[in-house]
Amino acid sequence: MAGTAGTASRTSATAGQRLDDEIEQMTHALQEAGPTSGDRLEQAVGGRSWGSGRLRRALRESRAKGVANGSYAPADGPGRPDGAPGAPHDQR
Repeated sequence: MAGTAGTASRTSATAGQRLDDEIEQMTHALQEAGPTSGDRLEQAVGGRSWGSGRLRRALRESRAKGVANGSYAPADGPGRPDGAPGAPHDQR
């Protein structure tokens, strides 16, 4: 009798490892580039090849773990690396 009892847990473990790897890639990219936009972060880690919603999920998880806090800002939000008012390095 061929069992499949471990298949779901193996799949879950693989998905968890993949998410951890993606978070590690994001962390490394943010350490290298400093604060950046979502588009630049996606380009730096090759996020388009990860699949639908994976970059967003990895970013959400990294924020929950405190990894990406203060290092990422949406393209239209405060903290933009282009010197826009409200950026962390803006001394107004």
